[in-house]
Amino acid sequence: MSTITADPTDPVAPSVEDSAFARESARLLARSMDTNDATVRLRIEGPNAPNEPAIVPAVAFQLLVRILDEMGAGNTVRVIPGHIDLTTGDIAELLNCSRPHVIKLLDEGLIASHRVGTHRRARLKDVLEYRDEHYQARKAILDHMAAIDQELGLE
Repeated sequence: MSTITADPTDPVAPSVEDSAFARESARLLARSMDTNDATVRLRIEGPNAPNEPAIVPAVAFQLLVRILDEMGAGNTVRVIPGHIDLTTGDIAELLNCSRPHVIKLLDEGLIASHRVGTHRRARLKDVLEYRDEHYQARKAILDHMAAIDQELGLE
């Protein structure tokens, strides 16, 4: 069994050729995403390919298609485990805000965090959870404002 030698958290920038292959692969594989099955069978071809199909969870298959779609658009792709610790700078970049604002969020406990020496860290999973909750709250407020506009005829 072969192992992955590259660090999966290293960013991968696709070449022009890789982007073209990824774009076509994403297009072909996306057709199979409409299934409600929990798993997907993939037939692998090549010199060391197994005789039987590889069975992967549907969510992993969806992630593969998303990765190929991003690479097809020429974007750099990086897989980051949810348990990884982020610095305040990483969090600020992810949330598109300033580091002082991130520190405020951490100090107020809006994002779970811990200290490594004198530095604050938060798990990626917790930051994404905050981001998603914050997005949903903003969406609810905007939906409410749109409903008021419609009631008042201000569309």
